[in-house]
Amino acid sequence: MNILLVNDDGIDSPFLALLCRAAAARGNRVTVVAPAEQQSAKSHCFTIDRPLCAYPRHVEGAAAAWAVDGTPVDCCRVGLMRLCDQRPDLVLSGINLGYNTGLATFVSGTVGAAREAAFQGVPAIAVSGEPRTPQETLAFFADWAVALGERLIHYPAPELSVCNLNVPPVPLHQLKEPRMCPITRNIYKDNYEQRVSPRGQVYFWLYPEEQDDHPTPGSDLDLLQQGHITCTFLTPDDGCDQQKYADLLTGL
Repeated sequence: MNILLVNDDGIDSPFLALLCRAAAARGNRVTVVAPAEQQSAKSHCFTIDRPLCAYPRHVEGAAAAWAVDGTPVDCCRVGLMRLCDQRPDLVLSGINLGYNTGLATFVSGTVGAAREAAFQGVPAIAVSGEPRTPQETLAFFADWAVALGERLIHYPAPELSVCNLNVPPVPLHQLKEPRMCPITRNIYKDNYEQRVSPRGQVYFWLYPEEQDDHPTPGSDLDLLQQGHITCTFLTPDDGCDQQKYADLLTGL
């Protein structure tokens, strides 16, 4: 299988390298096209007013790897249209450094890159986990996500959908079975601290506020807090019945 691997944390992210090794270890041909710099929270932004530079890089397990001075969606588009020798069977986006749950999925560059692949007619998975996740759990999750991708390319998924995966930061022996679920309705809470520079310029620093610890019952964040891997089909249509697709996870 030919896999295009992208992310939003940049080509030097250790989580991207982990997913690349897992995909290659399963006999897949992997092409990496990732941002040259950190590009989180870029959603579906892509570049229209300047050329994009691409630099060859080495990523263990990849048949070819490129760093692009653009957004995650730029990377997906250039990868699909120009940099892959063969049209990919699957696009993997991640592993993101942090959950992509709830309404934050609308902001995520990881999800945005996967969404672009879906719009281009290629099955796509967004893969995310917390930075503090134990390495043994991450390694299992990376292999599991690739195995799911191998199944997804033959699965009747919702049209134009992204398969969104998250793993909880628990030891492997505490990891619970994967669950299909909707996204939580919780909104990530943040704010801006206003300051004034010595030259009188007003500026603002973004900072997180205390979050709501009570996610929507049965949602992605709720199940992650219980120790489950979560899987959600993100679609352009509201109200997708996630349980309709629960058989995708059977036996994995």
